[in-house]
Amino acid sequence: MEKKMSRQERERLQLIQTVTRHAEELFRQNGYENTTLDALAMHSEYTKRTIYRYFVSKEDLYFAVMFKGHNQLLEVVQAGIKNGRTGNEKIAMAYKASFNFFNDNGWLFDLVAQLQAIKQKRDPGELPYYEKYTGCLDLLHKEIIALFVMAHDDKSIRTDIDPQRLGYSSALIMNGLFHMLRLYGDRFPQRLDMDAERFAGFTAQFLFQALGGQ
Repeated sequence: MEKKMSRQERERLQLIQTVTRHAEELFRQNGYENTTLDALAMHSEYTKRTIYRYFVSKEDLYFAVMFKGHNQLLEVVQAGIKNGRTGNEKIAMAYKASFNFFNDNGWLFDLVAQLQAIKQKRDPGELPYYEKYTGCLDLLHKEIIALFVMAHDDKSIRTDIDPQRLGYSSALIMNGLFHMLRLYGDRFPQRLDMDAERFAGFTAQFLFQALGGQ
C-alpha cells in the first residue's frame, strides 16, 4: 500500500511543482540565459530564499525542467507503443509518438541545445536534479533499446547487426532530425515539397527499410 503523504510533504511537493512550472514558463519565454532567479521569485510569488531551499541554483532548476519534460516524453513513448505487435511496429510507434511530442514541446529541444554550456559552469554532481534528469534519459534509452532487441528477436528487423548499436544510432539520427527541424522549421523540407511532419515520416521510413523492416 502506498504511504499517504503528510501535509508537510504535500506542501513541499506543491512548492517544487509550482516553482518548476514557473521556471519552465520563463525559460520558454526568455531562454535560459535571460531568466533570473529574481524574475522567478516574482513570477512564482516565492522568495529566492525559499527557492534555494529546494533548488541549489538556476542550473539545478534547468535540470528540474529538463527532468519534467523528458519524463513526459518517456510516458508518451510508453503509451504510444502499447498496441504494437512486432518490435518493428513498436519502433515506428515510438518515433511517431516522439515526433508528436516534439511538435507540441519544441522548446524542450531548444533547452537541450544549451546543455553543454550549462554543465561547464558547475560540477553536475552538485546539482540534485541533474541525477534525476540523467536517470530519466537512461530509462528512455533502455525503452528504445528494448524495442530493437525485441525486433531483432522476432526478426522484424535485420539480425546481422547488434540491436543495441542499431537502437542508439537510430535514436541519435532521429534526435538530430528533431533539432534540425526545430532550427529550420519547414524551410529545409520545403525544398523537397514536404512539410516537417512528412519529412520526418519519410526519414523514419527510410531508417526502417534500411533496418530490414516494413
